[in-house]
Amino acid sequence: MEILPPKKIKITEIKNKGRGVVATKKILKNEIIEIFPLVILRPQDNRFIKNKSTSDTLYYYYLQQPEFKRDSIMLGYASLYNHSSDPNAELDYPNTPKKNHAFFRAIKNIKAGEEITWDYNFDDCIVEFLPTRQKK
Repeated sequence: MEILPPKKIKITEIKNKGRGVVATKKILKNEIIEIFPLVILRPQDNRFIKNKSTSDTLYYYYLQQPEFKRDSIMLGYASLYNHSSDPNAELDYPNTPKKNHAFFRAIKNIKAGEEITWDYNFDDCIVEFLPTRQKK
């Protein structure tokens, strides 16, 4: 599979979140937003990353793939998509360990200017790295 730069998204500052990814053009439901390479990690790479003192920087790039008994580093814009419990995109990858890419797909129509988010699928009680919402 050829990996090309995404054409309908850009990185920008998102109010109260920091950086994020937004659509520059309308993206239709089921449309592939971005295809990005994965760096497949060796066991010694995993030991290094899972060490808390070294993992903070790499955490946002890390993708666990237990069904393939491997973990990967996501390249492209992947680490900049913000979390939402009501996302408009999903992360997916081919159902074979022989492939070294993944992609984001729209699960809803996304308007130009709208932030693209996905559900990180972590325990909702453990969200210490996400900014807290402040009530006005």
